[in-house]
Amino acid sequence: MDQRAELLKKLMENKNMKVADIVKISGLPYSTVKAILERGAEKAGYVNVCKICNALGITADELEKMVIDNTYHPATLAAHFDGEEYTESEMEEIKNFAAFVKNRRK
Repeated sequence: MDQRAELLKKLMENKNMKVADIVKISGLPYSTVKAILERGAEKAGYVNVCKICNALGITADELEKMVIDNTYHPATLAAHFDGEEYTESEMEEIKNFAAFVKNRRK
């Protein structure tokens, strides 16, 4: 089995995510996600693997680092939501905070 697919499955398990969660977040068809997890990420298109990684809160580069170094743990923090669980004012506050964090880089 492809090591990348195994790592993706472990990340899903650690985050208590199911294939349906990845499908919802990534926008990929269920059959595509399932095939990548069962047959391996090496046979999949790069864009699709990136979408799955993003749904899991990591980058494809971080996945590759995990393949090379089994002690590597991604530091990416990502929040995924569909916008229904926040009020309009809460969403505005989240957007303002994200802009504040980006501006601190400068």
